[in-house]
Amino acid sequence: MSQTQTTEPQPAGPLTLQYRSDGPDEAPVLILGPSLGTTWHMWDRQIPELVRQWRVVRFDLPGHGGAPAQPATSVAELTDRLLATLDELGVQRFGYAGCSIGGAIGTDLALRAPHRLASLALIASSPRFGTADEFRQRGVIVRTNGLDPMARTAPERWFTPGFAAAQPAIVEWAVQMVRTTDAASYVGACEALASFDVRADLGRVGVPTLVLVGSEDRVTGPAEARHLVAGIPDARLAVVPGASHLAPVEQPAAVTDLLVRHFSTSWQAVSDSSTGMAALAAPPVVPALAAPAAPAPAAHAVPPGAAVPAGPGDTAAPHAAALHAPVAHAPGGAAHAPGAALHGPGAVPPGAAPAGAVPPGAVPAGTVPVPGPAPGGAPHAAAAPGAAQAAAARTAGPLVPEPAAAGRPDPYDAGMKVRREVLGDAHVDRAMAAADDFSGDFQELITRYAWGEVWTREGLDRRTRSAVTLTALVAGGHLDELAFHTRAALRNGLSPAEIKEVLLQTAVYCGVPAANSAFRVARRVILEETTPEA
Repeated sequence: MSQTQTTEPQPAGPLTLQYRSDGPDEAPVLILGPSLGTTWHMWDRQIPELVRQWRVVRFDLPGHGGAPAQPATSVAELTDRLLATLDELGVQRFGYAGCSIGGAIGTDLALRAPHRLASLALIASSPRFGTADEFRQRGVIVRTNGLDPMARTAPERWFTPGFAAAQPAIVEWAVQMVRTTDAASYVGACEALASFDVRADLGRVGVPTLVLVGSEDRVTGPAEARHLVAGIPDARLAVVPGASHLAPVEQPAAVTDLLVRHFSTSWQAVSDSSTGMAALAAPPVVPALAAPAAPAPAAHAVPPGAAVPAGPGDTAAPHAAALHAPVAHAPGGAAHAPGAALHGPGAVPPGAAPAGAVPPGAVPAGTVPVPGPAPGGAPHAAAAPGAAQAAAARTAGPLVPEPAAAGRPDPYDAGMKVRREVLGDAHVDRAMAAADDFSGDFQELITRYAWGEVWTREGLDRRTRSAVTLTALVAGGHLDELAFHTRAALRNGLSPAEIKEVLLQTAVYCGVPAANSAFRVARRVILEETTPEA
């Protein structure tokens, strides 16, 4: 390979992402995706080792690291911008590793552009990140208070207490990364995570996948990692002890070693290009329920019994990270090397046992490794998607007639989606749980017609609809409804100052007593929703 080349950071256009490239031009391409609130610098300590084998392209999220503030509000939109960026670079096929929201982009790539993805690593990731309410509430906090509350709490979310105490300079760097992020772009990324849910689609991920998680991660921890491993057919689990959410920063040698081993041994290559730089035709469309095609022979994979290139963990102090193959998906291969214990097809470091051999005391799949033998447990089964819960909440035999127009889709599901996005899952779940034979038909009616027919119309945006709704509720004296629609207005992007202006307007046209009561209700709700946690 030629000498390592580094490009200057490249700014983003309206539909692309800011990026930088390191490594030999003719090498296979490896993409690294960041976590929310970070920049591509979170991968700095992986680069020296990775560029020995790959051309590494790192990117920033919109509004992060000085990138243009062009918010994207869905993971699919971020994926599309990444693919457009790679198209401009002439990169057609690549490996991908992403942390947190970067991992969500990786999963979306595997589902929507599988013909371009050679191998995948999901770090501190999940098929669903918390709840939609949590991330939309975070957006309300940022719109009202800026990013200072997120910056102040970043160290406890990202690092273990011991690391934070021992590395104050890195902690300060992390805080400044968040503080210098564009607030609107951060809120857009929160919206993207709020709507991300691929629990029902994991079985369609057809590329070799490493799922890596810090043992102390309290944001997307080992339970979420096991969920990914249980759902993805060709996935293996690596748990890094002593690491929290930003494992690549906190335990760089162990993470680098695991990435090198995974991408060296699990790279689905194509016959017409060894670097991914040539044009690549998309494969025939396969029905969603069809079993994924068997991987092509890997041009860059190390055959069983061959040595794996040494990672930084081979020369530094040993790191007890563990890599496991799901019991139900892969024939057992086993190996031990400094810095990691590996199990699964295609990962055979020097001195490995023959294929199929499992060393005594091997840690079972789905178990967080700790010093000494640990009791095993199979990965947890995938949880039922939220859509199934919503459907189950409908009452049997509604009296409300279905829309009569021939061929017209039932607006119920669209209405339920908007209702949850605007009012929050917790509120809607309470309303649906309280429905019975007497009130169930009314819940059907408002979901189908108020939310499915009116709130889904394109004539007004949601901010404007919230302003109109607040005015109507003040005029009618419906203070209970005003409380949860004040919460909805904040989620829809109205600021407390804008809500105040709406209520001042109602004082003129709906009466001072009505506005007085409305101010009292709205003030209480705004304080509850916009006060950051101590």
